[in-house]
Amino acid sequence: MNRKVGIEKINIYGTSMFLDQKKLAVARGLDPEKVVSDFLIDTRSLNPPWEDTVTMGANAAKKVMEGIDPSEIGMLIVGTEGSVDFGKPISTNIMGALGLHHNIRNYETKHACYSGVAAMDPALSWVASGHNHGKKALVIATDFSREHLNTKEEFVMGGTAAAFIISDNPEVLEIEMDKRGNWSTDIYDTFRPTALAEVGNNEVSLYSYMDALEGSYADYCDKVGGKIDYEKDFRYNLYHTPFPGIAFQAHRTLLNRDREVRLKKKEIQADFDKRVLPGLQLSRRIGSTYGCSNFVGLSALLSTDAPIDEGDRISLFAYGSGAIGEFYSGIIQKNSRKILKSMKLHEEFDKRRECTVEEYEMIEKLRNTLIENPNFTPDFDILDGHYKKHYEGKGLLVLKDVKDYYRTYEWS
Repeated sequence: MNRKVGIEKINIYGTSMFLDQKKLAVARGLDPEKVVSDFLIDTRSLNPPWEDTVTMGANAAKKVMEGIDPSEIGMLIVGTEGSVDFGKPISTNIMGALGLHHNIRNYETKHACYSGVAAMDPALSWVASGHNHGKKALVIATDFSREHLNTKEEFVMGGTAAAFIISDNPEVLEIEMDKRGNWSTDIYDTFRPTALAEVGNNEVSLYSYMDALEGSYADYCDKVGGKIDYEKDFRYNLYHTPFPGIAFQAHRTLLNRDREVRLKKKEIQADFDKRVLPGLQLSRRIGSTYGCSNFVGLSALLSTDAPIDEGDRISLFAYGSGAIGEFYSGIIQKNSRKILKSMKLHEEFDKRRECTVEEYEMIEKLRNTLIENPNFTPDFDILDGHYKKHYEGKGLLVLKDVKDYYRTYEWS
């Protein structure tokens, strides 16, 4: 495959509300400074009851679709582990909301936090093969956490959506199709056995993450051929972030992988601050980024002032519990920074409403009552009129109601 393919345009939707981690730590009787330094999360995203994976995905995609004729889209793939239906894919809901045409392939992918990259990979191959007949693919990753009140897990929860166009005009990032490594195993680390439950073993998940990282990187090196200098061959490194703090452990693992003398912690920290931290600026405001991790990291990197040039190679690592790891690389394109800065991501995040700990607890308990509820209408009057201030007249997709399980969405 000699065809140049990759990400043409990308946007992140970080929900409309957030919770300050230090305030949550104080409420739980914990050291707020330690909580933030351990997890590298300053705030976490929250969803009001009229938002779900459908609305988040559509709201991320709406801005990406600006200036693009819907007839140009020939494929829509949505990756999620928070679907609202076990049969009907949310790609159909989003397709309808965006007004896409009928001659389109659409489906949903699932593999825990790998779901976003799992959605991207077939879109890349479709374009690279030429079977796209000149069409582009719209790929969306969208997820949010379940309720984890009064547990240590509540400090690493969140929610967000990423939407991007895959085409043979990758103005943001060219994906190196022949340079991708994979590693898989059968394990129960974290999983969602029901629509309400999100369970697992954090220690097992951490070890599985690192096994997948080393295994997929080794496979990447085998595919590329020749020796890889991890410090020199990649300008930046983006890692899957169930919480941003895990990126330091991942970076330390690969920096020391081929060394006879291990680097000192201060040397690792300096390299981490230079080549990893710029890609964590948005995830520190979101919390867990689930299947959006790589795309949130890429967007953060390109929307900051971190030095980066056309032609720079970056590495990306995706992980999904259960488990799979994928290590791949991409080449930064000329207009990448211009495109990301036009999305004004940080300005959009600044518009979010801060919730108190009490409001957060109320929202999480309320959301639980709505899961698999056959009939409900979200209360649009809660949270001091948040809907009117943030949604009304803003053209955001919201869940209007559910009747006999039929879900109705509308643009605000």
